Amino acid sequence: LEFTKAKALDSISGKNGQACPVILWDSSLSPTDDNTHSSVRLTWGQYQQLLKQKCWQNGKVPKAEWGCTEIHHHEWSKMALFDFLLQIYNRLDRNCCGFKPLKEDSCMQQGLKLKCSDQDAVDLTHIVQRRHDRRHLAFIDNKGFFDRNEDNLDFKILQGINEFPESAVSVLRSQRLREKLLQSLFLDKIYWESQGGRKGIEKLIDVIERRSKILLTYINAHGAKVLPMNE
Repeated sequence: LEFTKAKALDSISGKNGQACPVILWDSSLSPTDDNTHSSVRLTWGQYQQLLKQKCWQNGKVPKAEWGCTEIHHHEWSKMALFDFLLQIYNRLDRNCCGFKPLKEDSCMQQGLKLKCSDQDAVDLTHIVQRRHDRRHLAFIDNKGFFDRNEDNLDFKILQGINEFPESAVSVLRSQRLREKLLQSLFLDKIYWESQGGRKGIEKLIDVIERRSKILLTYINAHGAKVLPMNE
């Protein structure tokens, strides 16, 4: 799975003498210039409708009445898989309608949990395209939640998704997820150390591995297809 994140490269001294992170941000996602990125406006109801249309899949040019965006159908499957494993609800379930939130979750702090009666009208957030690659999504604001119990996972994230990326699912099935996550996370020294080094990172991977097993069970139980997704 490919996603964009800001990387802390170094530290410099701030005005008060405290260390400040230096951030490298993808210039194609600049939030101050509408020509460099596009934040797609969709409600949950519109999103569910375009999932049914399978926009751009197999080279199919969508009709105007289908309500498609420029985003390729496979991108939603990749995003849903990624968000489910990390339990990122802010993109697809910002009102926390699919699980029991904690009082510190943003939906509780903002009173959004009370607005689940008309879910089709709920706006999606952080749906972002690149300027030069508008068929693909760039994942931003990827705060994962590792303290959610397995009996309180947000399956609403997977609603309407009936195809999953073969490359990602093959890793989950091969028992190599831990190895690959360790290799990847070790490259981010700041995050690695912030979690207490190898011991802390292993605990996070334990959570993701348990969720991956639940996801595989979900895929099998729902007869979801596993397809190559390289568009």
